[in-house]
Amino acid sequence: MDTVKTVLLDSTMREGELFRPLKVEAKVELAKRLAAVGLRRVELPVDYPPRTTREDIQPVVDALDERGVEVVFHGRALRDDLEAAAKYNPFGVALYISPTKIHRIHKLHGISYDEAVGRLVESVKLAKSYGFRYVRATVEDASRFYVEGEVETLVSTVKRLGEAGATLVSVPDTAGLLSPRKAADFMRKIQQSADVPLAAHFHNDYGMASSNTVESILEGVAEAHTTILGVGDRNGIADLYEVVATLNDVHGLSIGVERAKLAELYSFFIKASGIRTPWRHPLSEESKTLRAGVHQAMAVEKPEGYIPSGKLEHDFQTPIFHVGVYTSHRLVASLTGLEAGDPRVREATEALARRSREKSGRLTLAELRDVIKQTIAVEVDPRKVEKYIRGEKVYMLAKLNPRINPQTILSELNSWDDVEAVDEVYGDADFVVVGRMRFVEDNLVERFRKRFGKWVEDLKVLVAD
Repeated sequence: MDTVKTVLLDSTMREGELFRPLKVEAKVELAKRLAAVGLRRVELPVDYPPRTTREDIQPVVDALDERGVEVVFHGRALRDDLEAAAKYNPFGVALYISPTKIHRIHKLHGISYDEAVGRLVESVKLAKSYGFRYVRATVEDASRFYVEGEVETLVSTVKRLGEAGATLVSVPDTAGLLSPRKAADFMRKIQQSADVPLAAHFHNDYGMASSNTVESILEGVAEAHTTILGVGDRNGIADLYEVVATLNDVHGLSIGVERAKLAELYSFFIKASGIRTPWRHPLSEESKTLRAGVHQAMAVEKPEGYIPSGKLEHDFQTPIFHVGVYTSHRLVASLTGLEAGDPRVREATEALARRSREKSGRLTLAELRDVIKQTIAVEVDPRKVEKYIRGEKVYMLAKLNPRINPQTILSELNSWDDVEAVDEVYGDADFVVVGRMRFVEDNLVERFRKRFGKWVEDLKVLVAD
């Protein structure tokens, strides 16, 4: 597999903080995990007391430094922000201002184009005098020059910033204006005219940030920005998984990030942040679920007929089979141990379809086993069910003994693979655990009671289909 030269910069703890701030302990652990998957460069915000303070940032910097990750501080094109970054002695600094007309008039109090660019140039020169090894100049809202037919103006600005000492220039699609075809053309035109390394940063307003980023990497940009789940302002930026997996699985290219470790990284972040995985995301439970009978029929034997082999290799071993109106008779055959051509299989499949239609939804494990047993007198082995069908969704509302620190429990719960999320709450419970109750002994509820029962004053368990 070939390796692209682009460096991936993770901005989950800078851009992502605009969407969902994390506790310091979670950020430190996230820093360690980002390093573990191979991220070489991570972006953090400069101090903006009281929004962010050194107490929030220093532990994260220490965790990244200890693992050899390049720390970049992001701030405005101002001396105050440079000084705030310099006290951490980081690898680099990123400075931004927007010279587009709409931003200059409505955000920067009507300053001229020359003044806006001049401020960025002077900030770059000042950053170089501080000794930063990496100085990124960000021309905020840069894609608007392309959309409005003024690429030459942008190219002139990029050249000027390079001459001032910028080690690379970021030309972000701040308002999410570009499509993949236009993103590739945008980057190509700048690179053909300006001999300055470029950074790609795309917003997801039309759902194309990840695709735009992939196209920019294929065009050879020096740096590309992503976050976990694409979190960021509005509906975010490029998604780390979508960029890495697409390069790896579709284009056969490595960007230095360990593809096989991404699912575990995302699982940690989802639990630590409380952000639910969107159903459309490639790592969501729905992305693993087959609902059409003809799909299920093939996937029982050969799931890569409907699911990319890269996902089956790195993200999950077997798909989930939805038991409902369209359940395949081949799935029922596998569950019952009967031959697919056995008339009893067809009879049981039709009975499942009728029961599902009556319920207008998915059957529970108990209902599935009950229908099959009543229809054809076959007892379904729960171990076979575990292979094909997801466990039932469970919510546990726990009230702790007041003397117990919830963190002692929450940190361990977040390490259990059948836990989807843990949310601290107020009122009749101290936290809510969301997970899957599998069809085996030592399921989530039983394990929770055994492990934490002595500390829990009250536990309510709710099961959903």
